Amino acid sequence: MDKQKKLWFPGWDAIAPYLMVVYVLMLAVVGFFVSRVTEWNGITVAIMAAAALSYSFLYMVPGLLLTALVSVATVKAGEAVWRRRLVTGCAVGAMFLSHLLLLMDAGLYHGFGFHFNFLVWNLLTTPGGFASMGLRAGTILTLVGGIVLLLLVHAGIMAAFVWLPKLRVIAAVLKSWRKYALGGLCLVCLLFSMFAYGYEHYMLRSTPLVATATIPLFQGATMSRFLSGLGVRPPNREVMQVKANAGKYKNLNYPAHPIERSADRPKYNVVWLACESWRADMLTPEIMPNASKFAEKSVNFKNNYSGGNGTRQGIFTMFYSIYGNYWDSFLKSRRGPVFIDWLIEDNYNFKCITSAKFSYPEFDQTVFCRVPSESLHSDDHGPTYTRDQRNMKLLTEFIRNADRSRPFMAFMFFESPHAPYEFPEEAVIRKEYAQELNYAKVSSGDGTMIKNRYINSNHHLDMRLAEVFKALDDGNLWENTIVVLVGDHGEEFYEKGRLGHNSTFVQEQVRTPLVIHIPGVKPQVYTGMSSHLDVVPILAPYFGVTNPIADYSLGYNLLDPAQKRTYTIIANWSQVFYASPKYKTLLPSNSIAFATQKLTDGNDNPLPSLDPFYNENKAELFQIQRDLTRFVK
Repeated sequence: MDKQKKLWFPGWDAIAPYLMVVYVLMLAVVGFFVSRVTEWNGITVAIMAAAALSYSFLYMVPGLLLTALVSVATVKAGEAVWRRRLVTGCAVGAMFLSHLLLLMDAGLYHGFGFHFNFLVWNLLTTPGGFASMGLRAGTILTLVGGIVLLLLVHAGIMAAFVWLPKLRVIAAVLKSWRKYALGGLCLVCLLFSMFAYGYEHYMLRSTPLVATATIPLFQGATMSRFLSGLGVRPPNREVMQVKANAGKYKNLNYPAHPIERSADRPKYNVVWLACESWRADMLTPEIMPNASKFAEKSVNFKNNYSGGNGTRQGIFTMFYSIYGNYWDSFLKSRRGPVFIDWLIEDNYNFKCITSAKFSYPEFDQTVFCRVPSESLHSDDHGPTYTRDQRNMKLLTEFIRNADRSRPFMAFMFFESPHAPYEFPEEAVIRKEYAQELNYAKVSSGDGTMIKNRYINSNHHLDMRLAEVFKALDDGNLWENTIVVLVGDHGEEFYEKGRLGHNSTFVQEQVRTPLVIHIPGVKPQVYTGMSSHLDVVPILAPYFGVTNPIADYSLGYNLLDPAQKRTYTIIANWSQVFYASPKYKTLLPSNSIAFATQKLTDGNDNPLPSLDPFYNENKAELFQIQRDLTRFVK
């Protein structure tokens, strides 16, 4: 190495071959992402090969720039030993972090089907978010052990090139003109992947677009105006773009008109029981006998859909009765639901309890923002079932001892069915179950055993619900108390390829039980489609509300024979999803979604063409477009 290069990059003779090995390691991880692609054609192979070669290098660029910056900042030290060690150590640390982040993203994508995004960032940075992941000692120790091992591997590779000069022969690939050829190859591959993607995007060919979505941070060019100017015509396909994010609007229009209520309205007590990750098929006499008996004496909505595939939109939609895409707007405005307004106006006594935290998701700034802080109680310490046990004592004591001179609202958010699905020995009804849930080790082959563990946790939930029902029995409260029993969202166990929730909109992740007891309403099984959006409209007449439902809600009063739900909208952070008994599809909110839009039947079986969906639902789609922004301005 010449003297000038030694001055600017001390230790380069060892760093160069180390970087070559890191590139190969990065390429191997990118290979994992490529292996997730399920549909191929010739152009997809070419794009993915080019993307793999170029992005494996791009992931290293931040580390390379940091190492170069440290080297330049210490150039006055010349060839000092400490400087060489500092630059070498910086290279190892930076490449280790880049490699670690890529591996973590791979684990996230393997388990949940999405990359690191704003949802994950929010989970890691919001108080209570990390705890909500349900990670236990086994998983954390495995992850920490893997991180330490990865660091040792990187340090060992660098040490080998420092202490064993004969191994540096690999660096010969970087000498003379070949180093420019390598850089040129990466650049050509990057440009090819971008512009080939742009052409396929313009032609609405979904196969390569879906494939490139597996590559973290992939950026494709869009060339609609350029190609149109050349006379290239895209295929004629009917699409409709929706405004998925209501958060960009500055002001709320909620309710759309002031709420009017009858002066002689009744003042029922309210017991609202929300169950984390409680999917529809858990409400059976075998798994949940107490909840099933309650359902027999109430209105049991057997075909209910959550308003989201995660807790945030699930709880939001059941209280606000509007689509989950409004979350950001209401969080920014610190606006609670009108349902809570009605209770506050009638001087209700509140006791709101969660076995997680009200700060994650931010329900203390949305749903319960007007509830006095002293009425909010959270307990997120220890196993989930012990939290539910402790909180149940608070809830039943409140119900039994509540001031009978004023109505009350008791809210409880149960955590037992949330991962890692914990339960005491007396709750075991499935003897063969996974003894632990270690996210670092699970795979689709573990689905049945994990589900058995989940079933046991639901049986424990049922044991706790029995205590609530007994407290209502003991206080003779059924005749003046409305009880809502509902799941926030579902939970999947690899039936459609994923574990948990928040990843897709398949039935397992979005279907939940919904049971409502209203004094004087005849018990019945409602077999039509229902949604979390319908809970408040169903309850509103019993709180004296005389407004049309459209003034405050996007739901229906399904106890009114004249009202019926034919479809629903389910949302997550950035998407809105259409679901009906006949069709399910993501509604495009951008041009990429246009090209990748897929259609299934109501049970998630793929359908060959989107045309029937658009032909049959034009009026509904225009109404959805209006409803997505009805309550903002």
